[in-house]
Amino acid sequence: MKLTFFHIPKSKIFDYKPLYYDKEEDEREQRKKELGISNSSDKTTLFRGDLQKRWKKDRANQKRQQSKMRFLIYLLLIVFTVYLFFFTNFIEKLVSLFRI
Repeated sequence: MKLTFFHIPKSKIFDYKPLYYDKEEDEREQRKKELGISNSSDKTTLFRGDLQKRWKKDRANQKRQQSKMRFLIYLLLIVFTVYLFFFTNFIEKLVSLFRI
């Protein structure tokens, strides 16, 4: 066991590897990713990419339809309550019903 009074840190080692950036290659890879195309020409991976893209699009459409339906339901509820309060005597009946 070694006794030390001061901590002397080891020197830092840099493992720097310079990178070369090719904008065209980066854009090409991005397009391939968006289209689901891989470098391999295996038909199953291409088919899987098409399926995933189709399922993603279907889920997005389903969410969009659900949000539209939810919006219509809320809108109808608001219109119905406004109609009850302003164009009927619903408030008067409600007050007379719960009057003590």
